[in-house]
Amino acid sequence: MADLLDIAPSMAVEAVKIDGKRIVVRGLSLDAIAHIAARFPDLMVVFGATGEVNMMRLIQQFGSATGPIIAAGCGHLGDEKYEKAAGTMPVEYQLRLLTPIVRLTLPNGFGPLTEAMAGFANGAAGEMAKPVKVRLRKSPPQSQSSPGEASRQTLQ
Repeated sequence: MADLLDIAPSMAVEAVKIDGKRIVVRGLSLDAIAHIAARFPDLMVVFGATGEVNMMRLIQQFGSATGPIIAAGCGHLGDEKYEKAAGTMPVEYQLRLLTPIVRLTLPNGFGPLTEAMAGFANGAAGEMAKPVKVRLRKSPPQSQSSPGEASRQTLQ
């Protein structure tokens, strides 16, 4: 049987070579995604309720979040120095770093993520609206022990 650590994608890393230097990137955790989503709420609007991604809106909204996403993927979530450096590097370098970060974060792509999020939201709302049935069974009556010598237990 598999263990949680057997499937933990946060342990997956990928090395990216830029100008002869090796940079290790990781996928983003839900905590990192929430942190970035709070700072860039328009980026999350890109993902429709149907599970489809509006690519034009993704490109429009992705620009300002690029530096923070790269910094987070390199292990520097919220670090302004790294975010600024990542946000000002050439587009080719940004794409070479973003591609594995997104692949490690969403190994099955955007579609399954948005479907899972919609299912989670709909399921949570649906669970609250469902009636709950409880079946009661009467307990069997307790047996009466007879008084006296007949009811004494002996241990052997």
